[in-house]
Amino acid sequence: MRKRRQIELFSISFLDLLSGALGAVIILYVAIPKNTARESVMKADVVTEVMKKDLSDSRATIAELQRKLSEMQTAVVTAPATPATERPVTPEGDMNADVGFKFKGKNIVFVIDTSYSMTEEDRMSQVKAGLKMLLTSLSAAFRIEIVQFPLGERAPFRSMWGTTKDFQGINRMDAFDFIYALNPSGGTPTRDTLLFVLKNYESLSDIVLLTDGVPTYHNSNQKDDIYEILRQVRESNPTKVQISTIGVGSNFLKDKSSEQFKFLSLLSQEHNGFFVGF
Repeated sequence: MRKRRQIELFSISFLDLLSGALGAVIILYVAIPKNTARESVMKADVVTEVMKKDLSDSRATIAELQRKLSEMQTAVVTAPATPATERPVTPEGDMNADVGFKFKGKNIVFVIDTSYSMTEEDRMSQVKAGLKMLLTSLSAAFRIEIVQFPLGERAPFRSMWGTTKDFQGINRMDAFDFIYALNPSGGTPTRDTLLFVLKNYESLSDIVLLTDGVPTYHNSNQKDDIYEILRQVRESNPTKVQISTIGVGSNFLKDKSSEQFKFLSLLSQEHNGFFVGF
């Protein structure tokens, strides 16, 4: 009897163990898929909420950008026209969105100050880079010429070709080479250079003057009379060539009472051009 009772006890314990194991397996088999599906649903819900929030934020951002664009368009329409913000003429006679300046026509002489003061603030490099960008944005219908002043002590100025040429092909390469070779030296003989350009270029529509300082006499630090220069340029411009000016150097923006600021602003105003400083 003792032996049989022990067997019964063993059998019950063993069955309990098997039942427990089987129950655990069933629980794992049934519960895990349900939990995984539930987690997937929860993750999907979270993703959906995030997407909804991102969509809402994007709509708000777009609405804000549209509002700002509308304000800018209104400001452009209502603002008075200024030469510096108008757009230039295209080959068809319309405005050219590629360039930020308004030119009178398509025959342009760029007059570049290469005086020694252009070494300050790395102005010469800035002018070279800016001029290249400006020229690159012009269409093939434009004819250009570049005149530097001075040519050191040798001459008050030097022209690239002596006439305006189509800015394409080999002429384009020549212009970039000419700009690359510009080196600062000497004074600022602005008077001699402007009068030379006005006298020697036929069918000229525009002059763009880039300079950083007050005009001087050639091979001299003595300042020239800016009002006398303005008078002579007026008298030498019967065909109404548009003269625009670009002031180079931080002092143009800081001191509007300086002689160079007065000279460039008056020169551009008197000849219907634009005047900017950088």
